[in-house]
Amino acid sequence: MQEKALPKLEDIGYEFRNPQFLIEAVTHRSHAVEKGLSYDNQRLEFFGDAVIQIIITEYLYGRYPSHDEGQLTKMRSALNQQSTLANFAKNINLGNFLRLGKGEFKANGHERNSTLCDAFEALTGAIYLDGGHEAAKNFLVPLVDDLYPSPESLLLAANPKGFLQELTQRKWATKPVYKIEEMNGPDHQRTFLVSVSVNDKLVGSGTATSCKAAESAAAEAALKKLEAESQKNELPIQLPTSNGGE
Repeated sequence: MQEKALPKLEDIGYEFRNPQFLIEAVTHRSHAVEKGLSYDNQRLEFFGDAVIQIIITEYLYGRYPSHDEGQLTKMRSALNQQSTLANFAKNINLGNFLRLGKGEFKANGHERNSTLCDAFEALTGAIYLDGGHEAAKNFLVPLVDDLYPSPESLLLAANPKGFLQELTQRKWATKPVYKIEEMNGPDHQRTFLVSVSVNDKLVGSGTATSCKAAESAAAEAALKKLEAESQKNELPIQLPTSNGGE
């Protein structure tokens, strides 16, 4: 494949003093093997993972002074998971600059979440080595603020049923009750309408192609409704930040 141009200042918001760090960060192992290079981005990926951990830890520690260790740990994990880091990479179009082997390029490796995540970790590590902690922080934190202004939403999306159960147990010492209201369509194309109630009060409903997914949709709707009601009453609820149970 043809060599791609390297990202410029306007692409990633950082200008390298030592371009070799950048070259290494965007060089996939498949390209290195194909070209007989002595380097690829795997070592920088390892280094960048640690850099991202400390920057996100510092960011969350300052932003949420009332959160305990468990809450902060879960948010850090959500901001450091593969899909999140891949989204950061997509936001700066990092895939367009990756140096891939021919086979990896034909397989659309530049769009694969695992490849993008690894490259983003490598790029963050490269920026740290080239410009220091503040440079890496100034690169990463604006991406977090832009794409995930409320890190709690990542946890909510991951386990709405667990969040709803933890909330109802904490506030009302009870568990939410799910009920299948409707099942429509043939067996191979069935849809489920599920409702969820708390203390015999309907708080949400959801539709999906499986009962479990419909329950999750109902729980998410219930959390949004309960939060909206609490804000209306000027008594905002604090959404839990643990995995809870289903």
